[in-house]
Amino acid sequence: MSEWREVTLGDYAKVLGGYAFKSKDFSSFGDYPVIKIKNVASGSLDMSDCQYVSSTVAERASRFKAENKDILIAMTGSHITQPSSMVGRVTRYNSNAEAYINQRVGKIISRNEKEMDSNFLYHFMVWEDTTYSLANIASGSANQANISAGQIEGLQLMLPFDIKEQQNVAEVLSSLDDKIDLLTRQNTTLEALAQTYFRQLVIEKPNGEGKLGDYITLFDSKRIPLSAMEREKMKDGKLYPYYGAASIMDEINNYIYDGEYILLGEDGTVETDDGYPVLQYATGKFWCNNHAHIIQAKPPYTNYTLWCFLKQCSISHIVTGAVQPKINQANLNSLDIPIASDEMFESANKIITDLFEKILANTRQIQTLQKLRDTLLPKLISGEVKVRA
Repeated sequence: MSEWREVTLGDYAKVLGGYAFKSKDFSSFGDYPVIKIKNVASGSLDMSDCQYVSSTVAERASRFKAENKDILIAMTGSHITQPSSMVGRVTRYNSNAEAYINQRVGKIISRNEKEMDSNFLYHFMVWEDTTYSLANIASGSANQANISAGQIEGLQLMLPFDIKEQQNVAEVLSSLDDKIDLLTRQNTTLEALAQTYFRQLVIEKPNGEGKLGDYITLFDSKRIPLSAMEREKMKDGKLYPYYGAASIMDEINNYIYDGEYILLGEDGTVETDDGYPVLQYATGKFWCNNHAHIIQAKPPYTNYTLWCFLKQCSISHIVTGAVQPKINQANLNSLDIPIASDEMFESANKIITDLFEKILANTRQIQTLQKLRDTLLPKLISGEVKVRA
């Protein structure tokens, strides 16, 4: 095994800032997408909501092109109080398609691939300790924190001087990431199939129409919100997910619900950019605060076919509240829902159940792999656990 030493990141890697595009440069459609803070701040690259620039504008920004496998970092965002958009979040641009990087999105590159393997560098940057270190030294307000290239380059890390050992560490972690990515893409394909079958068998062949409230049971009365301080006292023993309106916010050692439920955002984050509800599918034991409706389907719907309906149901017209968007129970129950014949529902439920069972099996495997990766990453990146050649 090679020697590991504590080094300064800036001696082995550098941070390049993005291009300062002007607002007039952007359009909803164009030749090339531009990667902004909102596309990277969650820690995964979301290109579904990009703005574009023309070839003429892109020529001015030619030095700020995103290359395949580039490491991108959010240099603006929130402090650790809002981890979903935290400053210092890192992702990768995994595409050969031409795109450009906006200002306050940084690109981190190895100064010399013979001394710092770019894959090792990536896994150091996505390590939770690294992200929280950057968030803690960021300046500015809680919702508008900033870090500089110098602060990023000033990070300390343990580095094996043998490039082969760096590559071995990165290979172990990358193999887990690749498997997670494969299963995630499989789930995307399977859900798209389920949505197609639902449209063909139910939406396009309706036998009538009803109100959503007649086909669901709400379990909102069981919800109990917990403060961050209360949750911090519930960290010993076996942990269960603690859900908010749009995501799992924490893990605690108790649960309220046990089963399969659809969670639909009630207030705060309730609507996607396309006007559809914000949904989560919760299985097993979990806790939920009071910002999501807790739903189970009634026949002839199942949770799976209800999910397919809600994923393509526009809810903008039932959202109230100018400052704090909200979907109350009465408005939720009033949504129109298609009713097909018994025969069509029987076919839809069988096909879609088979697809969702594969999705849930993949999801369980993803969760297992994520936990393994999250356990191994700090041990491998710090040199606590060595990888033999």
